[in-house]
Amino acid sequence: MRILLVDDEQSFLNVLGDVLRDYGYDVVQAEDGGAARTLAEAQKFDLVISDVFMPTLSGPEFHKHIRGQSPDLPFIFLSGFDHDRARTLVQDPDRDFFLSKTSPLETIVACIERVRVS
Repeated sequence: MRILLVDDEQSFLNVLGDVLRDYGYDVVQAEDGGAARTLAEAQKFDLVISDVFMPTLSGPEFHKHIRGQSPDLPFIFLSGFDHDRARTLVQDPDRDFFLSKTSPLETIVACIERVRVS
C-alpha cells in the first residue's frame, strides 16, 4: 500500500513515516499541503494521511483538491486537536477518517488496514 503522509511537524512526520515503513507500507512524505498537492498530481497513492492545520495549504484545502482529482482516494485526517471542527472534516465515513495524533499506533494501523480491505 502506497501512502502519502503529510504533516508540517518534521519530527512527527519522520517518526510516523519510519514506523509505517516498519509495518511494510510504502510511505512518501510531504511537509505541507502544497508539497503534497504536487506529489499527488505526479504520483499514484492508495491512501493519504494528512494533518489538519498546516501552512501553505491546510488539510481541508488539500482534501478538497484530492476529492476533485481522485474522488475515491481514502483520506485520514490526523490532528493534535481533537475537537468538533476537525471531526466535521469527515464528509464520507467510507473514505474519510479522523484520528488524533495521540491515538495509539495500533489504532492508526487498524484504520489503514480498514482502508486496505475496503
